[in-house]
Amino acid sequence: MRKLAPCVYVAVLSACAAPSDGPAAGRFYDATDPQTGQKIPVVRLANAPMEPFNVAPLGYSAADPGLSVLRSTGFADSRLRRGDVIEVTILDTGEEGMFSSTQSKTLNLGRFTVDSAGTVTLPFVGKQRVLESSPEALQARIASGLKGSAVNPQAVVSVVDKPTTGFTVNGDVRAAGRFPLTARKERVLDAVALAGGASSAPTAATVTVIRGKQKASAPLERVINEDRQNIYLLPEDQVYIGKDAPSFTAFGAFKSVGEFEFEPGKLTLMQAFSRAGGLLDDRADASNFYVVRNQPVYSQVAAANAAKNPGTAVMTTKPAIYRVDMKDVANLSLMQRFKMADGDILYASNSGLVDFAKLFTIYQKSAPTAAAPLPGSN
Repeated sequence: MRKLAPCVYVAVLSACAAPSDGPAAGRFYDATDPQTGQKIPVVRLANAPMEPFNVAPLGYSAADPGLSVLRSTGFADSRLRRGDVIEVTILDTGEEGMFSSTQSKTLNLGRFTVDSAGTVTLPFVGKQRVLESSPEALQARIASGLKGSAVNPQAVVSVVDKPTTGFTVNGDVRAAGRFPLTARKERVLDAVALAGGASSAPTAATVTVIRGKQKASAPLERVINEDRQNIYLLPEDQVYIGKDAPSFTAFGAFKSVGEFEFEPGKLTLMQAFSRAGGLLDDRADASNFYVVRNQPVYSQVAAANAAKNPGTAVMTTKPAIYRVDMKDVANLSLMQRFKMADGDILYASNSGLVDFAKLFTIYQKSAPTAAAPLPGSN
């Protein structure tokens, strides 16, 4: 009888507090919703929805104005300001003008920067005050200044760079930086292109435009699909591309545990299972592999709000658990059809024998011995 006592003692302890890195397979059938207290059903994979219920079909609410709240007609102010860079070309169509000795009828004077005083110094015409002047007005003044040297002078002034009217692009892009606004009126997608494009897929990227104290956001996919979201930019706008990639988490008896990003609607359970490296042969219980999900539930708004928001649905979530039996060959086909959703958790439980072996190993360990006294101590 005394020989059986240690075995009984170990068995009792293993039932109470078996060492493990997660819940045992049987505990999933006792799980309850922490908000409602209702029992969470464990559904076989064959009865699970193959497509996840998205919060919104396109990842956003149609009632959300997104970037359209910052709509404008674009930047059209071409007046010259300090720091602007202009390029000046002069022409003379007369037979005996200033270019009569050359084959060309045009002369590129080069590029000039408007200084802090708002002036530029040009060949043939000298210093000109150009602050708040338009390129067309400067062209007329240059032509007028050349009348003594040319028969029929003309001038072309092109604005090459306007540092004071630029915008910045930061975040999840390949080449963040500051870019100038030009006469073509850059829009949000122009800004993304100038920055080398988003590093993430359009479905996993969010565009935020900050304009003074105003800020608005929209998924990049929506900006591509809806022209009203592709707003014109104004000077000093800040465009930020955020990464919002869906992910799932794998832990338990997998060869590789952690968080994994994926593109929504394109990752199956089999692919997610492979990303986690598959099950550990010496630990996992192949018949008890689980997918835990917060399943969206839609309901109509209360009658009191129906007049203000007709047809609006309220979305809540409830937990759902799907069981996968890897020993059942049919589940391999189902795993190729089951689509992953953002926030899904994959959990592979330990085999019962593995947990028992852990506990048995603990009780086999010898008691720690006291440390040796320090030299010179009493």
